[in-house]
Amino acid sequence: MAHQPRIVAFLCNWCAYAAADRAGQQRLEMPQSLLTVRVMCTGRVEPGFVLQAFREGADGVLVAGCHPGECHYLDGNLRAAARGAVLARALEQAGIEPERFRMTWAGANEAERLAGEVREMTAALRALGPLDYPRRALDGAGLDAALAGAGPGAAAALPPRAPGKPRVAFYWNASCGGCEEAVVDLGDGFAGLLERVEVVLWPVATDHKRADVEALPDGGIDLAFVNGAVRLDEQEEWARLLRRKARTVVAFGACAHLGGVVGLGNLSEPEALLEAAYRAPPSVSNPEAPLPGGPVRADGATLSLPVLLPRTLTLADVVSVDYTIPGCPPSPAVVQAALDALLGDAPPPRGAVLAPDVSLCEDCPRKGSRPERIELHALRRLATSAVDPELCFLAQGLVCMGPATRQGCQPGCVEAGMPCRGCFGPLDGVRDGGAAMLSGFASLLGGADPAALGAAVPDPAGTFWRYSYAAALLPRRVRPAGPAGEGA
Repeated sequence: MAHQPRIVAFLCNWCAYAAADRAGQQRLEMPQSLLTVRVMCTGRVEPGFVLQAFREGADGVLVAGCHPGECHYLDGNLRAAARGAVLARALEQAGIEPERFRMTWAGANEAERLAGEVREMTAALRALGPLDYPRRALDGAGLDAALAGAGPGAAAALPPRAPGKPRVAFYWNASCGGCEEAVVDLGDGFAGLLERVEVVLWPVATDHKRADVEALPDGGIDLAFVNGAVRLDEQEEWARLLRRKARTVVAFGACAHLGGVVGLGNLSEPEALLEAAYRAPPSVSNPEAPLPGGPVRADGATLSLPVLLPRTLTLADVVSVDYTIPGCPPSPAVVQAALDALLGDAPPPRGAVLAPDVSLCEDCPRKGSRPERIELHALRRLATSAVDPELCFLAQGLVCMGPATRQGCQPGCVEAGMPCRGCFGPLDGVRDGGAAMLSGFASLLGGADPAALGAAVPDPAGTFWRYSYAAALLPRRVRPAGPAGEGA
């Protein structure tokens, strides 16, 4: 039996849903696998809805509403079209074929038009075959083994805490080292920290070995601060070791929290990353071309390089995380406040993100210059534009992640004249900060053709999910890239 594609259709109450209802009354041919979701307006369809539909098994997603100029909410469908244009680009970057996401318009009396759109989409999806997004988003060769036993990791009943100073560990996985600098940047607070704790592991500053950590009893470390994403099997092993040895594990910085810039590697297959890093650059001397996972000769010994995992993982993908300190890097004020809270007599509730749960816009020095309603008719790039030093970045047509990012970086990029890039992550309760910001920014696009303006947004995946792609509803690339790095 031929594959029946599963299509989730978000239909505007006033037009497209009425057209679908009329199609049923007229007994027009429609696939039984079509699942319709009635919304008051296509402007209500958030990018996160589309991504969640794919994640829950849809082979394609259709968004249908009133014709432009006929929206019952004035311009809701135009805002939806702009968001859809940006989202379509991001989906293509993630390796999802353009045919799997479609937007169309159908009046209440255009049953045949809507039915025809559904039939066309069904035929295109049948030719492509199942998307199988959940498997491709979450699994991969070797990933099951990498995640085997992922969970709390700490012993169910730990021995009593050792008397004396709390034992603290710092460790870095796939990161740039900025989080290590953030600790030193405490200044006088750093000296105070060393007086309050015993550091039992800090590779960037001390000579403790893995054997020293393994010799500690389970729960022998009071606080383990782990920064960096998990990209190698060795890093996954360290994360599990520290989870077992530490009473409390803290995801320290954007890479541990959301995958960070390292997570953008999920836009490419591991083989492409290894090719680019070990074979392609003219500056790299690698005559025998050994790759991670294979044997390497060094000083007469045979070594084995760590294996690149199928995708970048956040720390919480591998072990349970007790607290999170966000940022790239976390600001000294946030780090100091977190240390005081964690080392105090009344630590915060488990699972807390130790930074203000308030949008960055609320404390932005340009806040007063933001118009009540912004409508953009052109996009600008920081590198090629003269920027007003006082006007809201969004009002100038620049992407600024401030509305969807929590406070804590100050003084940060905005104070330095740069739009926010989102490193402190979303506020509590937001599943995907990148999808939320994509929705918010694209909704500001206006003019005669906002969809065309949305389609011109450069690199939406790297813009809206710069620090959070590894934790996003978007999947790692679900099909190989073409010769030029574009989707095949």
